[in-house]
Amino acid sequence: MLMDNKFMLPCGVDIENTEGLKNAYETHPDGGFEALVSAEKLPALLAELAALIKEPVFFFLELPGDETDPEWTTYYLDNCTSEVIAALISEYGSLLAGDGVCRFGFGGNENVGEIYVKLYKVISVYPSDKEMRRKTLAVFEKYGLEKTSPLFTPWELISEENPAVCVRAEEDGISLFDLPEMLKKAGMYRA
Repeated sequence: MLMDNKFMLPCGVDIENTEGLKNAYETHPDGGFEALVSAEKLPALLAELAALIKEPVFFFLELPGDETDPEWTTYYLDNCTSEVIAALISEYGSLLAGDGVCRFGFGGNENVGEIYVKLYKVISVYPSDKEMRRKTLAVFEKYGLEKTSPLFTPWELISEENPAVCVRAEEDGISLFDLPEMLKKAGMYRA
């Protein structure tokens, strides 16, 4: 078990006071989950959760707009095998985990299982069935996530006295804003 419960924000997120943040999850009445996990654990946890989604699997990336067009733009890579998703996380997982401004996730093309990583890396998991729900709980336990209610997230910490700064993460000169073009030949498209 990976029980170290220290908490590290993504490199693209800066909040001075992070007191109270921990690796934890809460359950929803509909059977879903909301979770928060330390940045260094996030790529491996996502790989295990994404592997629970029945094929074919899609990957989506939501990029924020700018001053001229503030709307979010969503990109999809559809009908992937589990191996393709695992390779995607292996190649870009630390960038996905470290970025402070993008949202992303994985879902089943033919079932309702979905993982959505939102701002401040708050994760929503929507299991497709009881088996995926049970396996999701096992992954949370493996990574040392504590069951709690309500889940305490960075949103509860942000204030005028404790502001948050979110920026793009880059690795080797590549940011998530480059991903749609890089994965275009593999089939990534704008929604």
